[in-house]
Amino acid sequence: MIDKFKGFFLVLLVVLLSAVFALQFGGGQAEGCAAGGSTYLARVYDQTLSKGDFEAAYSVANFGRLPAETQRSMQLPQLVLDGLIDRTLLAREARKVGFDVSQDEVMSRFVNEGIILLSLGVGAPPTLPQGEIPVSFTDKDGAFNRDLAERYIQNGLRRSVGEFADAQVDEYLAAQMRDLIASSVNVSEAEVWDDYVRENDNATIKYVRFTPAYYIEQKPATSEAALTAWIAGNQDRLAAEYEANKHRYTNLEKQVRARHILIRARSHATAEQKAEALERADALQQRAAKGEDFAKLATKHSGDPISAKNGGELGFLEKGTMPESFDEALFSMEVGEISEVVETPFGFHVIEAVAIREGDVPIDEAKQELAEDLYRDDWLAARARKAAASALGSWQQGKDDDAIALELEAAAEKHGESALTPTLEETAEFGHADTPVPGLSTAALLDAVFALPEGAEFPSAPVKIGREWVIFRLIDRERPDEAAFTDEVRESTREVLRTLKKQETVDLYIRQLRAKATADKALRVNALPSQDDRS
Repeated sequence: MIDKFKGFFLVLLVVLLSAVFALQFGGGQAEGCAAGGSTYLARVYDQTLSKGDFEAAYSVANFGRLPAETQRSMQLPQLVLDGLIDRTLLAREARKVGFDVSQDEVMSRFVNEGIILLSLGVGAPPTLPQGEIPVSFTDKDGAFNRDLAERYIQNGLRRSVGEFADAQVDEYLAAQMRDLIASSVNVSEAEVWDDYVRENDNATIKYVRFTPAYYIEQKPATSEAALTAWIAGNQDRLAAEYEANKHRYTNLEKQVRARHILIRARSHATAEQKAEALERADALQQRAAKGEDFAKLATKHSGDPISAKNGGELGFLEKGTMPESFDEALFSMEVGEISEVVETPFGFHVIEAVAIREGDVPIDEAKQELAEDLYRDDWLAARARKAAASALGSWQQGKDDDAIALELEAAAEKHGESALTPTLEETAEFGHADTPVPGLSTAALLDAVFALPEGAEFPSAPVKIGREWVIFRLIDRERPDEAAFTDEVRESTREVLRTLKKQETVDLYIRQLRAKATADKALRVNALPSQDDRS
């Protein structure tokens, strides 16, 4: 009885309600019941996606009920619009290969099974509602209620039945195309075993990170001969670096290259401490003003340890980079001039204006500056690698974790400690897909750890990860148990791998469709409606 009741109202939904809506709202509004329903959001080949299409999909997912900040942070509007575009592209391809779905078919499932299909864009988190969305339009006796379905389509989605059915036709065609693409996916025995290995091969290591920036205070002033030799051997690299940074040397506002000597006196210093610091700064200012070598004075007396290593060098500064009092003094100076003592929250400064530039910087001058930076970076990287190699050699020879920890502590006492100080750390147990070292891109580290031969504890050389060098010792390794790789485990592994591979294959296919539509100039996307527009 209930099935006959549903079948009867299916006819009403597809035919009668369409006519009723057309009579009630008129021909033009029947194409979009929402105010502004025909607002153009995207055009995919010959099909237009309106604001009404977007709002209906957003409502099916119930995203509008989430806090506005959640909607923004999860990029839900973009995922919905991308889903509409992907759906349209897939449906277009489905029709080209001969798939066909009628309004009656999609409405039958809507009525009999309470299912609405919804597409979200590629990369949407699997926890978000997508695919088959269940809805219910039954009364207390379990019978299908036409009025509930009508109100949902008209008021909840603000669509006509014809528009709703057309959208679902595209959804079903898109789903069929996804299934067709996914059906081509095969998973080999080797892939299944490799995946099992990745999931069941675990390790624990102790490691040390060597960061080039840690050694910046140890860098001596660059010798002219060393820099000249470096430039001669790195012409291609320097040319590429200039092209990538050309914007930094054209149409410049005024910049001043400065050196400074800092005598520290923080804001919490006592009056006596400030007076003493000022007296020292005055004495140094007088010596510099009389012609004494400013760089040597800075190296010996400045309280800024980083710039002091380079003769107080601060490089070219734009206005606003330094504290206001520092800026006022610096940008009123001529080249070669020594300032009076300048007070900032850091203490008392004596400043030398080394050079001034504005507009376009000559190419040779720009390349010279870039060469100094690249040379410094290379020196620091080499210093970090040398320290890593030395520590690894000691560790391999003694195989004593306590001894290498003490060696690192002694080096830190000599060179100074900071957040970047190399220290011995230990990871928790990790697998091929884990991130054992927080904050570090670990693909290269994982490769090095799991590539160790049976019985090996150390890598043959430090592992380069980004700009850092890492050394490690394998503490424990739990290798996959072949005996535990039963038929049941094999098939469950295959099923998981097949599901993931299918999704990757479909996603890649969709990206290719979008790329082709873009190349054909057949995909146009306007701005998404704002939260206020959707409220």
